[in-house]
Amino acid sequence: MDNESKFKMLDNTDKKLISILSKDGRMSLSELGKQLGISHVAVSKRLDRLTSKNILNITPTVNSERLGIMVLFLAIETENIKVAEHIVKKYKNCPRLLMMASVTGRYNLFAVLVAEDTWTLESILGTCSIRTEKGIRRSETWFGNAPAIPPFVPIDLAPKHNSRENPCGRKCLACNRYKIEKCVGCPASDEYRGALWTSPLTPSRRSKSKS
Repeated sequence: MDNESKFKMLDNTDKKLISILSKDGRMSLSELGKQLGISHVAVSKRLDRLTSKNILNITPTVNSERLGIMVLFLAIETENIKVAEHIVKKYKNCPRLLMMASVTGRYNLFAVLVAEDTWTLESILGTCSIRTEKGIRRSETWFGNAPAIPPFVPIDLAPKHNSRENPCGRKCLACNRYKIEKCVGCPASDEYRGALWTSPLTPSRRSKSKS
């Protein structure tokens, strides 16, 4: 299917509906219908169609500036397409990953990640970075404070915790930076000790809190 055919999957009412929801995802079907000039039943059918076709996904976003989130931009060049595909698959469930995309030009992969403090950001840059994977020829990074636009970004603040390994396969307990408390760990790990994501509340942590 070419791009023109894909764009035709959305009519003007669909586009207006998506635009309204991007500004207020909690708006009722009745209010949406009033703004679009259609019934709430018609709105519901459109939402069902858009979500079932995987065109629309209504998710909450958080104000990154208010939460003091830092952002890392990472550009990498892989040896071949297989390496790029492997990295995309390996990091698809990383809770710190905001986006990853194939690009053209000097690099062929671009990723945006988030961290809650400078030390953890340094770990993402080096110790447990995507750019340390085998098959990467070169990389370039930029980092800074929360983005000015858009102020709200989609972050899963309560990922499922795993006591054995992180989504990327690494283990926080085996990391020296984690041991010397220069990294809060992976938000999906039972060893996470930061404040931005949910606390794992493992048995050992609960017993310590009681004592």
